[in-house]
Amino acid sequence: MNADILFLDHRESLIAVIFRIVGCPDTAEDLAHEAYLRFTQATQSQDIAAPRPFLFQVGRNLALDHLRKQKHRQAADDSGEDGADSVWERLPSSVPTPEQALENQQQVHLMIRALEGLSERRRQILLLHKYHHWTYERIAEHFGLSRSAVEKNVRAALAHLLAAQSGEG
Repeated sequence: MNADILFLDHRESLIAVIFRIVGCPDTAEDLAHEAYLRFTQATQSQDIAAPRPFLFQVGRNLALDHLRKQKHRQAADDSGEDGADSVWERLPSSVPTPEQALENQQQVHLMIRALEGLSERRRQILLLHKYHHWTYERIAEHFGLSRSAVEKNVRAALAHLLAAQSGEG
């Protein structure tokens, strides 16, 4: 199975698995993308008998590595290695407040539901263009469509997502 198609088919569930480990939607999305890149590299150098479980295991491993690094950074911060009055401690936190985290999580769920409301092909076209940076021409060739049809699909998908975000969808 093509690595791109496998990833696109299981992207939301991979992000959800990673999110349950790291607790941050942005980090989960970043780690899912990193898992995809490592998965793609692995498929180029070896035959993978069970690609889906392999992709998810890469994602879980990255999430656990992220937690270990975060725990190590926290331990270093708690030990006061840089002194109690360091500049870093006086800077405002970039960690979202609980209210912001909840709002961010709700936005993510809203967008996932909106993406699920798209047809499979339209969702794949949008993801290939916006997240994988494929050109309209490459997508058109991949799906056997005209460039114009691909543009219309991307515009319609974006309009659907914007309508969902503004509460109209």
